[in-house]
Amino acid sequence: MNTFILLMVWVLPLALVLLAGQRHARWVSVLAPLPALVAAVVVPVGSSVSLPWLLLGVELGLDDTGRVFLLFSGLLWLVASLYAAGSLASNHKATRFRIFFLLAMAGNLGLIVARDAVSFYLGFTLMGLAAYGLIVHPASQHARWAARRYLVWTIAGEMLLFVAVVMLAAQHSGVVSFSILQSSPPGGFTVLLLLIGFGIKLALPGLHLWLPQAYAVTPTPAVAVLSGAMIKAGLLGWLRFLPPGDAALVNWGQALLVAGITGICFGAIAGLLQRTPRLLLGYSSISKMGVLTTGMGAALAWPETAPAIIVAVVIYAAHHALVK
Repeated sequence: MNTFILLMVWVLPLALVLLAGQRHARWVSVLAPLPALVAAVVVPVGSSVSLPWLLLGVELGLDDTGRVFLLFSGLLWLVASLYAAGSLASNHKATRFRIFFLLAMAGNLGLIVARDAVSFYLGFTLMGLAAYGLIVHPASQHARWAARRYLVWTIAGEMLLFVAVVMLAAQHSGVVSFSILQSSPPGGFTVLLLLIGFGIKLALPGLHLWLPQAYAVTPTPAVAVLSGAMIKAGLLGWLRFLPPGDAALVNWGQALLVAGITGICFGAIAGLLQRTPRLLLGYSSISKMGVLTTGMGAALAWPETAPAIIVAVVIYAAHHALVK
């Protein structure tokens, strides 16, 4: 049963895409996050699914961090789905919105239960590319411009992550399970690729240029999951690929501390200068992601305190998702 539930976290949102154009289809997206919520509540920590015949060996599972991410992300997708079912009922482009919404959901929830680098990357990429369809949905000139900017930054980040995953696979003789990857720290160049690639999703200062305008145009249910759930995928990526507690990552932790504190201050100051609520929302997220980045940096910089810091970071990530 646990195996079935974990598989459905990925499969159900993808399967429901086929029904997105049917009559009463506006309610199908409400069903899609239910396996994630069930998994977060009833699947025991440590449960896993192994599919060695798929890709380089797909592994799905649930740990303490994944349970928290799955719970707040699934809840947010459920609430956003309910809101979208009502607010977009009469929109003639609702079918297109539902398709991209379900694809982004599948990627977001799927990467949370992924226990190998390739599955995580595929979920991350699916989520990132599908979000383009949510941002461009209003079809205004401003929306198209914001969506194009988002897409450029997203593809750049995913290319960096793809190179990092290939390098990790080569380093470990093609084995991409997180249990193996976390046994030894990646090389310095690989760490840099991971920091930048996931840093784009977290909108670190200098890598944030896609975010404010995307928040300004994206429909309400989509911007809720974009700002509350999808943006946290960058943090989860760091936790999966750069496990805190390794002394080899101390210097990188110090760099993240600087980036995080800069993000906190920049987001707060820039937000105070905004007159549009949606732009304020965007810069607020940049500031809050700075808090999470600072926490991650502290966990890497002081390995002995990493377990306690990571607990605080994960709790803050859940708090931000629900408040946002």
